[in-house]
Amino acid sequence: MTVFKDRIVDNKLLDEVKDLIHQENNVALKRLVDQMRPADVADLIEHLSGDERLFIFRLLDPDGAGEVLVEIEPPVQERIVKDLDNKAISQIVEELDSDDAADLVGDLPAERAREVIESVGDEVSGELEKLLPYPDDTAGGKMALEFVAVKADATVRDAIESIREKREEVENLYYIWVTDAFERLVGVISLKDLVLEPPDKEISEIMNPEVISVIAKTDQEEVVNLVRKYDLVNIPVVDDFHRLVGRITHDDIIDVIEDETDEDFSLMAGVIDQEITEESTIKISRARLPWLVAALFGGVFAAFVINQFAASLEEVIALTFFFPVIMAMGGNTGIQASTVVVRGLATGDISLVNTGKRLWMEMRVALINGIICGLILGLIVGFWLGDYRLGFIITVALILIILIAGLIGSAVPLALKKLNIDPALAAGPFVTTSNDILSLFIYLGLVTIFLRATA
Repeated sequence: MTVFKDRIVDNKLLDEVKDLIHQENNVALKRLVDQMRPADVADLIEHLSGDERLFIFRLLDPDGAGEVLVEIEPPVQERIVKDLDNKAISQIVEELDSDDAADLVGDLPAERAREVIESVGDEVSGELEKLLPYPDDTAGGKMALEFVAVKADATVRDAIESIREKREEVENLYYIWVTDAFERLVGVISLKDLVLEPPDKEISEIMNPEVISVIAKTDQEEVVNLVRKYDLVNIPVVDDFHRLVGRITHDDIIDVIEDETDEDFSLMAGVIDQEITEESTIKISRARLPWLVAALFGGVFAAFVINQFAASLEEVIALTFFFPVIMAMGGNTGIQASTVVVRGLATGDISLVNTGKRLWMEMRVALINGIICGLILGLIVGFWLGDYRLGFIITVALILIILIAGLIGSAVPLALKKLNIDPALAAGPFVTTSNDILSLFIYLGLVTIFLRATA
């Protein structure tokens, strides 16, 4: 038998699967798919066409189909679900963990989601109704309702019995949460500590009362920061009254980290809400077009700035030779600063508490880089044009450009964060376009003043 150890789909495997699909050889194809892990089947499906994807997916039983479906990228998952009937979706939802089931149903059109909820069992529908009201990017939207909790006055024996009762329901169990008579979270105990203690010992005597938790409405990015800071495997979720309502496991945390990283890179590049696996030309165009249009108008405004200094350019035409250098230096400096700040804000290494300190450091760095790069460009201009006075003016211009670009690149993400706007929006076309305009204005403005003074 072939063992698939990773999610690499080669051409040989794809060709084999496609041949079996075209032959409608269900037996051989199901045997092949059954050898693969759910993540590998998901990766395979993503490399196939629409009809081929559905052909394979319909060979899976509801349990296996659910495990595969949650591994598939959203755009492909959406197309597969669209082609399934409500009965098939309901069967899959019945087999999924509560958080995965809520994600799947939450992405359905409202009418269809209602029909699916009505068709599943009372227990599953109850779980869905608890989870669906939470926004997807909050702790409540990421949590699962499957967990093990015991009362503080229970014994070790009682706790172990609770684990046995829920062994089929709760996966990846590392900690037992402890609650009081009002279901409020009061402590935590690890499985290791549990099995090492005498059976008759009370949980309250061995639990750790300093348990780290999050409120259900907490933003997912803050959850990630807590998990990263305290090296947590999973984290309990509580309501506004500190009652235990769910838990977020490490696999969901990894998914959030990937989502946040993808979002930040997309926003920094001016690509809004585009999934990598998206196949719709219209959706991809709609995701990229807004920032391109914004950059286009920024470029037009930059042309307007250049036009205002037409007289200076006619006097020393060689000044236009350095436009790419000036614009690139401003843009690159801004992107460097904004990338560091956005990443620092995302990881929690930079906070709004030390904003002044961060800006001061970025300005010092920009000043040093500006002086070095300005002197180099000034000497080149002085030698090229035979006028070291003009070279000095361009040195000053580049120092100011790099200094301002560094300030903009670091200050705008911090300002957006303070306004509760995603700081990744500050990067990409926004920073580069604004710095292009300011760079041209400073460069041509100082040169014009110099030429008039020496006329």
